Amino acid sequence: MRMKEDHMRNGQLKPGYNVQIGTENQFILAYSLHQRPTDFRCLQPHMEKAQQLLGKRPKTVNADAGYGSEENYAYLEKEEMQAVVKYGSYHEEKSKAWKTNAGKIENWTYDETKDHWTCLAGQTLHFRKESTEILASGNREVVVSLERLRYQKQAQERLQSEEGYLLAVRRMTEPESVFGQLKNNRGFRRFLLRGMEKVTLEVGWLSLAHNLLKQAENDQKRRAAILQ
Repeated sequence: MRMKEDHMRNGQLKPGYNVQIGTENQFILAYSLHQRPTDFRCLQPHMEKAQQLLGKRPKTVNADAGYGSEENYAYLEKEEMQAVVKYGSYHEEKSKAWKTNAGKIENWTYDETKDHWTCLAGQTLHFRKESTEILASGNREVVVSLERLRYQKQAQERLQSEEGYLLAVRRMTEPESVFGQLKNNRGFRRFLLRGMEKVTLEVGWLSLAHNLLKQAENDQKRRAAILQ
């Protein structure tokens, strides 16, 4: 995988694993290990692992834009988990440059009755065919997923609600803080073991140690508050 710590700045590949964690109040509730460099392909297997560990799935999944794919939105909807998940262009869409870009299909108008799109320049794009294939962009050809647009609109509404906003803000102090504690404050930046089975066990022990230390810190804060 290509690591964030690229001291040579040449994009070199290094052996490694993608560690996924699910947290609440900065306690690690579930963890999983993957040989996939991209996060969006890890969400579904991670949720399956979380169900094995916890005995149930969470009612709400709060994740960043790295997980905001059509496949993940569909999966969460099917499994009846509310998705508070951004998608890649969520923040860009708020800019003036995006809103005035005639090439962005999000700025076009869809006529459901006539089944055609009208772009910002007033040109009409007619339906040609329905396909489940993954196609490369062709000359004057636009591939549209109405389901993707529906999921994105749904994500917008949730994220812009009061509850969604508070959850999105809370997410920034959840898994990122935990990884910061593990890697920077406690110096765990390299696995000591090798192989999926052994490294998964290592992550499990690391998660347990983190949770015990977190509980100890919380207890100490409570005692200090009582003494004051």
